[in-house]
Amino acid sequence: MIVENFLEHGFLQAIWDFLTMQLQLSSVFYTFSIGTRTHFFGRTVFHGGVKYQGTGHSFVVQHKSFAENYRLYARSHFIKAIELGFILTVYISHSPVAKDAFVYIAMTISSWFLVLSWIMAPFVFNHSGFDWLKTVDDFDEFMNWIWYRGGVFAKAEQIWEQRWYDEQDHLRTTGL
Repeated sequence: MIVENFLEHGFLQAIWDFLTMQLQLSSVFYTFSIGTRTHFFGRTVFHGGVKYQGTGHSFVVQHKSFAENYRLYARSHFIKAIELGFILTVYISHSPVAKDAFVYIAMTISSWFLVLSWIMAPFVFNHSGFDWLKTVDDFDEFMNWIWYRGGVFAKAEQIWEQRWYDEQDHLRTTGL
């Protein structure tokens, strides 16, 4: 990108555009969006079928609660990020190569960036995500969603267990 901008606009403008994009966290957003695409592409290839998860609205900037963000991104981002972070932690504790701090950082910085991007992006790019009152309300809603006992006919938006069954539904067609 820097080389392309350098050829089109000059060196200083290319550097300025790159720094501006980094300050806007475009790398975090791009990493997160690529994670979403690869998750659903891989799910479609391995398990077949496509399931559209409609948002129910056109492009609108609005606040999503923590529970809704978790429902949308748990399988595709949060769980994978936690697993990768665990693997990186085990690697530093058991690898003789990772004993040198510089070598470990040089080898794993992109992986740690991936972990942080996948965990933090839904909250950083959430509209009014840093509003304290909304954060408290979101946490209360999430805890109610986790502890709700709605029975057999509960909707996925009301109870985590039903959401989990809905997420595992695609595995019925693969024989796994």
